[in-house]
Amino acid sequence: MWQGITTTQFFLYGKSECTRTGWEKAVKKYPKPDLLDSELDLKGKKFLCTGANGGIGKEVTTFLAKKGADVFMVCRSKQKGEESKKEIEEQTGAPSLHLLVADVSLEEDVRSMWAEFEKHPVHKGGAPRLHGLICNAGALLNELTLTKENVETTFACHLLFGTYLLTKLALPTLESTPDSRVVVVSSGGMYNTKFPEWNVVTCRKGPYDGQLAYARAKRGQVLLCEEWTKKHPKVKFVSCHPGWTSTDGVDKAYGAKKSYLEPLRTLWQGSEGIVWLCVVPSDQLEGGGFYLDRTPRRKHLGGAFFTEGSFTKNSESEVAEMMERLERWSSKETRPDVSWSIQADQTGLDKPLLPLETSVDLSKFAGRWHVWANIPTSFDKGTANNIEDYTYTASKDGQPAQMDINFSYVSPNKKEPTVIKQIAKIANDASTKWNLSLQYGIRVPVPIPYLIVYVDEAYEEAIIGVPDRSYLWVMGRCLRKNAKEGRLQALLDEAERLGYDVKKAVQPAELEGVKTPEPPVAQK
Repeated sequence: MWQGITTTQFFLYGKSECTRTGWEKAVKKYPKPDLLDSELDLKGKKFLCTGANGGIGKEVTTFLAKKGADVFMVCRSKQKGEESKKEIEEQTGAPSLHLLVADVSLEEDVRSMWAEFEKHPVHKGGAPRLHGLICNAGALLNELTLTKENVETTFACHLLFGTYLLTKLALPTLESTPDSRVVVVSSGGMYNTKFPEWNVVTCRKGPYDGQLAYARAKRGQVLLCEEWTKKHPKVKFVSCHPGWTSTDGVDKAYGAKKSYLEPLRTLWQGSEGIVWLCVVPSDQLEGGGFYLDRTPRRKHLGGAFFTEGSFTKNSESEVAEMMERLERWSSKETRPDVSWSIQADQTGLDKPLLPLETSVDLSKFAGRWHVWANIPTSFDKGTANNIEDYTYTASKDGQPAQMDINFSYVSPNKKEPTVIKQIAKIANDASTKWNLSLQYGIRVPVPIPYLIVYVDEAYEEAIIGVPDRSYLWVMGRCLRKNAKEGRLQALLDEAERLGYDVKKAVQPAELEGVKTPEPPVAQK
């Protein structure tokens, strides 16, 4: 019900405030003389704008360059960037445009682009300065699309890398530059939603909806500006809405449905409020504010009769989790590798957990694994030094392949490990579903199937589960204390995506001076 109310109220609010009619109403209230019509001199100022070769980004870049600023144009296409740079130079006579080529949906590109900015000759060998960062690039995609780094594109370009990582890299420079600000081009679409759980916003859970993916990322941008305002008082952070503006992006995303947004604003009508945010003295800006037409606006329309309500609001703990996850996901060193994960539509607590569909090479999977975390069974609950040793026997002479397993652990107040011997029969073509039996002199069936639900390409990390998600084992080749920083959390993130309640997971102690058991001998 509240989703319908919120969406309806945003549409009605948008028809009043976000259309060309809304801009014409707002501009009458601008103070005179208008700052943008004055003899504004931006010589010596430096700005960086993403998505600068078209639409609003190009319009903002053109104005700043015309007023004498050094503007770094971040463009995904070198050809389009060079063409737009030439057009702006011919139009304004500005000699101070600098092209940086980067796809801001990619971590690698954002990091290399920022490194290029820091070393650019315009800084004349001194410390770089940046008076304004405009996070504008983005896309609204109707089909689920992953980047080559295996992150959903809308989330990556709008929020994770295009705003969070880029701003994080720029912060030291921004903090050392007087009167600096970050202007994040968000959208009124964020009125439709709160920031959802992580697996939803990363599009790894639930059906894909391009409009909602866009709106969720935009809500995240608004929350980011609020949080950064609290943590970095030397820099002014604002988010903004350009209104419903006629751009190529709107044409591609909405097609004939864009008629619902009419009368659309011209590019300048959608851009001039953003330009104003870039050049007005920063002490006149409301840190963390969400602007439309130079005025901070409400951030929620989720209550009855156009009140804020609570439907689109996030708790402090939810925002803190968002910030912590963005930090981890912004680096390939700590971001979960989901390239071998099962498809999102196979997950969810209402469906049994399924094994990997991608085949696993059991000869590579064999060997010693240390249990970094688990949701334990009655055998291993409260134990330490959990180790799984695997010995693989390939199929031969009509005999099926099997895996011999020694699971060892150290019980409380003991120094000698307990070893449970098991045999696994391979139960699917991908070798990711096994049927286990215990060895107590005779083979005793165990009613717990064994599912490999994740393994990295190097066979260094793995996640083992069971269909009803009652047990979980997160494993690595090395001791947990020797694992790369963030890897355990990344694997727990993946387990959560697969439907596990990872709050139930524990980390078995790793004791020193304990005898290490021998690996199993293959059983006939």
